[in-house]
Amino acid sequence: MKMFSRNLTEKEIEMIGIIEGFVREKHAHSIGHDYSHIIEVTRRAIEIAQMLSEPVDPFILICGALFHDLGRVGVPTGAMHGIRGAAFAEQFLKASWIDKETGKKIARIITRHTPTSHMPPETMEEKIVYDADTLDRFGWIGILRGIMGKTGSIEDIIEKVIAKRSKDYELLIFEGSKEIGKEAYENSIFFLNELRRALRERSKEIKELSLPGTELSRTK
Repeated sequence: MKMFSRNLTEKEIEMIGIIEGFVREKHAHSIGHDYSHIIEVTRRAIEIAQMLSEPVDPFILICGALFHDLGRVGVPTGAMHGIRGAAFAEQFLKASWIDKETGKKIARIITRHTPTSHMPPETMEEKIVYDADTLDRFGWIGILRGIMGKTGSIEDIIEKVIAKRSKDYELLIFEGSKEIGKEAYENSIFFLNELRRALRERSKEIKELSLPGTELSRTK
């Protein structure tokens, strides 16, 4: 098990702390994709990297994970948030000691962590953050985030979430990611199916109800 290609330097650890503080402040009022989501994705990214035999740069990976949803801040939708976030992160990194090439690698992670950018992940770090972000769509918090803010009937929303989560799991890149997320994914689908079943069993029309006096009228 290779884990990481190297250890972080003291300077890099200090920079990660600065980025973490910046991201925490930016996501302080976010709903759904909040600071806890950022930390969970970062945790999952480290976990996935530790399962792989290929070399992974820890600084690029962690910075990319921390910055990955910066493009969602201050906008009503997540459309093209990867591209938007990458531009913001590059500006932030240019003002630091981080060299241009490293900054570009971090920005690529942000751009390519989401299908909305229409650019699939290519490097190991990009693929890891993509999977880490996907994993946080499963489980109870993932279900809540999948339903929040959606419009339409509850049944339609549930149908779409089931289809999307199934596709999300299928598109996980690493087998290790699938192992990590398997239980949460299966629990999510089970819960959503039970919720769908409960909705279908509810009465749909007034004629299905036993109204006072209707039994008497039927006997006449």
